[in-house]
Amino acid sequence: MSSIQRQLRQQLLLTLILVLGGTLVLLDYGVRQLTEHYIMTRLEHDTDSLLTALEIENGKPVLPIERQASIYQRAYSGHYFMILSDAGNLFSRSLWDLDIQAPPLPPGLDLHGQMPGPDNQSWLWHALGVELDDDNGNNIKLTIWVAEDISPLRGEMRTFRMAALGLLVLALLVLLYGQRRALITAFTRLDPLQQQLRAMRYGELNLDIEQVPDEVRPLVEEIRHLLGLLEQRVSRSRNALGNLAHDMKRPLQQLNLLAPELPDQTGKQFQHAINELQRMVERELRRARIVGVSSPGRQTRLSEELPPLLDVLSRIYPQHSLKADYPADSSLPQDRDDMLELLGNLLDNACKYGHQQVQLSVSREQADSWTIRVEDDGPGIPAEQTQHLLQRGTRLDESGSGSGLGLAICQDIVNSYGGRLQLYPASRGQGLMVEVWLPDQPTVSHS
Repeated sequence: MSSIQRQLRQQLLLTLILVLGGTLVLLDYGVRQLTEHYIMTRLEHDTDSLLTALEIENGKPVLPIERQASIYQRAYSGHYFMILSDAGNLFSRSLWDLDIQAPPLPPGLDLHGQMPGPDNQSWLWHALGVELDDDNGNNIKLTIWVAEDISPLRGEMRTFRMAALGLLVLALLVLLYGQRRALITAFTRLDPLQQQLRAMRYGELNLDIEQVPDEVRPLVEEIRHLLGLLEQRVSRSRNALGNLAHDMKRPLQQLNLLAPELPDQTGKQFQHAINELQRMVERELRRARIVGVSSPGRQTRLSEELPPLLDVLSRIYPQHSLKADYPADSSLPQDRDDMLELLGNLLDNACKYGHQQVQLSVSREQADSWTIRVEDDGPGIPAEQTQHLLQRGTRLDESGSGSGLGLAICQDIVNSYGGRLQLYPASRGQGLMVEVWLPDQPTVSHS
């Protein structure tokens, strides 16, 4: 999906092009009409001036040269007139040798138009039909035709058109820049929402809808409602699993009492199945004790979460010495329940297979990641069997307690955050070291 900013910019650009283009067309048309109307009014005044200066002698129109404006005396000056009558025609000197075909008009008829002239001139002309009386009272019909070259005006119009186009383009760029700045400013108001969503990865589950614009407030309310539902469901799911494991203890004890009454082979198989179920139940009960009250979405504050975890494991495995090394006042950005389950499983396995010493270390060896190491002093495992051990349900010591799911579950948790889980020989030469690398910015897997 393309960005909202790009869509708005494209829509605004199209709208501005249409509006400013229409404005340019209307402005050009309006100025041209206004200018031509002004020139036509001047031609009408010239017609009236010629009519006033006109004399009738012996039935013919006469226009003394001293009554003619000097502009009519120069050839192709850009100002022209003709006076047409049945008795004879008068032409301005500016027409020179041009032959203008202008039809006579009846009295009272007024016409105007445009036509090409010499030397690439463009004429705007006006013609008026009039009727005058001579000294003897005879009516003489005349047609007064005047014209003006408007090609200089058209040159000015082209200059004006280019200037207007440049100004409109500049206005378009200014408006686009203003729109871009306005969008950036508007979207900046969403930064608090982004910061709140980012903070949710660190345990802040509340969204303050007062800090977001009204347009996106319904979306934020839906997100907040959805997060609340997810938190409740995850908490119920984890608590229900622990409750189920607790409720299964009594039926398993009853089945365990019935196992000796079965035939030997069947009884052994039955007892083995019961033992597996009991180990799974004990594992889930330990997990519930380790995690405590479920708080999905909270970050893992090491100084708050690790001491209770180590205390629980010390009571479960009193013969072991558990040591932990981690930076004070630091927090893992991953989900608190996931991290407690991860650390609990790793430490539980280390205590189960180690002899006496279990060492936990949490450090930031890189600026953008966390490294967790759990070492024990147990028998360790051959290097070629490390990947096999990470498969779900696999145990190297089939006679020992444990469901075989611990490391596989740890692998799943680490993978869900885009991390890595690797097995190495312990640094002191005996035992196993489990190393977990987790990115500082967790990327939750959707697989």
